[in-house]
Amino acid sequence: MKKIFNYLFLSMVCAGLLSLTGCSDFLKENNKNTVTADAFYKTTEGIESLVNSCYAPTRIWYGKTVGYLLTEAGTDEMLFSNTANGTYPYFDYNSNLQATEGGLIFVWKSFYRGINTCNTAIARIKDSPLPANLKAIREGEVRFLRAFYYYHLVETFGAIPLRTQETTEPEITALRAPVDEVYKLIFSDLETALTTIKGVVSPQGGRITEPAVAAFLARLYLTRDKNTEALAMADRVIKSYDFKLAENYRSLWDIANSSGSTNKEVIWFVNYSENNTLNDYGRYDDLGYYWLWEGGHHGHLMFIPYFNGLKGWQYDLESGRSLLQYMPSKYLIDLYDETKDARWAGSFRTVWWANDPTTLTAGMKLGDTIAVVSKRAVTDSYRKSKPYAIYDVNDVYQANGVPVIPRWRYAGLWKFADPSRSAKDVVNSKRDAFVFRLSEMYLIAAEASMKLGNTGAAADYVNVVRKRAALPGKSDQMIVKATDMTLDFMLDERAREFVGEQLRWFDLKRTGKLIERLAKYNLDAASNVKSYHLMRPIPRVEIDVLQNKTEFVQNPGYN
Repeated sequence: MKKIFNYLFLSMVCAGLLSLTGCSDFLKENNKNTVTADAFYKTTEGIESLVNSCYAPTRIWYGKTVGYLLTEAGTDEMLFSNTANGTYPYFDYNSNLQATEGGLIFVWKSFYRGINTCNTAIARIKDSPLPANLKAIREGEVRFLRAFYYYHLVETFGAIPLRTQETTEPEITALRAPVDEVYKLIFSDLETALTTIKGVVSPQGGRITEPAVAAFLARLYLTRDKNTEALAMADRVIKSYDFKLAENYRSLWDIANSSGSTNKEVIWFVNYSENNTLNDYGRYDDLGYYWLWEGGHHGHLMFIPYFNGLKGWQYDLESGRSLLQYMPSKYLIDLYDETKDARWAGSFRTVWWANDPTTLTAGMKLGDTIAVVSKRAVTDSYRKSKPYAIYDVNDVYQANGVPVIPRWRYAGLWKFADPSRSAKDVVNSKRDAFVFRLSEMYLIAAEASMKLGNTGAAADYVNVVRKRAALPGKSDQMIVKATDMTLDFMLDERAREFVGEQLRWFDLKRTGKLIERLAKYNLDAASNVKSYHLMRPIPRVEIDVLQNKTEFVQNPGYN
């Protein structure tokens, strides 16, 4: 286990949040001058580069393939849309979800590398030439990031090795710290960061700020059932900083508002760029697994239906390129009342237009509607009256919610579309990945209030979010009451608001609803999922190198 901490800092600089000059030039220059890491860390440039490199692993998770697999797949809101090519263990919890699975190895290694870089930075900042106030700020950033990586690891794998010191030599023994002990460090780091970053509210291209720390604490207090603290911290973010809900839900996702630095609803984000050299963390991991593709946000690829072959249509910048990965469950689409809730049209695309002059049929013009996906059933007479193809709910789903084969044509989640890409086959997007939004703070406050017995206050918090989501003239119809406040309602509301935002698996786990809801709403997974799936398997390659294998036990249910 400890061998995973033995990584050179300079390799991480190349993947850091901010570039120095050209990474190859930087390495070449310092090799030539035989500058040691110790000496480099004692320069302003060196310590700032070290802190920057602590941010790099955020980009393997947010807006990326493996992050979606571990947060959206295998939930009640998303199903696998490419079953023509078999099943995928993250979606249906089949027997291939084992300790050799490449995505789990990649996450484990990447986040522990990030943790060791954070440990190095915490140890070295005090001896750096930075001014005292900047030392405190940078240490706060790094402690936040260490907590951030530990949170993802402990919620994914359960008890895990806990390291707080820089490790430079391979070690071949390890013990798993209990979940409570890991969270003790997480909360300690975040509480320290909240003090040392106090007054820093500008994100500066994705740097950690005081409200980002408070938002993360609110989320984690709710996760650990510390409801009084969760309510207080969510209220702090709502009332103490200059964040505002977007005027309407659709505008929140416009590509013009995709920068977390300028979107007033976004509390913290993972920054991406049109310049792919500033995005890349590396195309492959060190075992050859192909998880990252080119850099940038990949949400625009993951949720798009497949309409190839439809006369008059071809995929383009606006419609996006489909990888046939995620389709909405019937449960999810049924959550939205499109007659009053703008989040349906603000999240999903249901209409396709003719855009290919080479395959137009007789009477068809560019811009004509050629396909519609309806979340409701349509009559045969209505279908025959329209000059375009209609895929209604019965064409997409069976009565039990299992999708009809092939699972190709469905309402596509369009929140992450990026028509500003340079070409239709370019996979990287400049869209920032929003990690904390103000609406989450309202729903955290609502859930915490409900659990504390104040359902009236809970409804008030929820109604702020729902009124923003209302179609014009429908605000009154969106209001909910204290009697509506239940845990299932909260999960439904979070699905409507946060679909695709990499929260769902953690929400179902923390509320104890994962197995229950898969049984109801995801029959792909219902017969396979077991209680042990609340933890993922520890990567086998990490256990195999240990000399104390009998002490370091694999999670139950896995080989």
